[in-house]
Amino acid sequence: MHLNTDPIAPARKPCWRDLHRLTSTLLMPALVQLVPLKELRRRIREIDATHPQYREETPLVYRYEVDRRARLSGQLTYDTNPFQLV
Repeated sequence: MHLNTDPIAPARKPCWRDLHRLTSTLLMPALVQLVPLKELRRRIREIDATHPQYREETPLVYRYEVDRRARLSGQLTYDTNPFQLV
């Protein structure tokens, strides 16, 4: 019997180069904006399992997309008198 006594490697910090490579190959922005969040989460879990070097960057992509959708989810408003002095 052999016990693994190797220390756990500390988590890396996100890297701009890896983020660029991730968004230009595996998670292209146009596709991220079109898929439902549930499907995006599934794809991110798949990428984390198959490409562990992107584990620090995939949450950034997901968080940005959630924030973007929240920011754009408000109803459009129309100002009937945009030149009114207040």
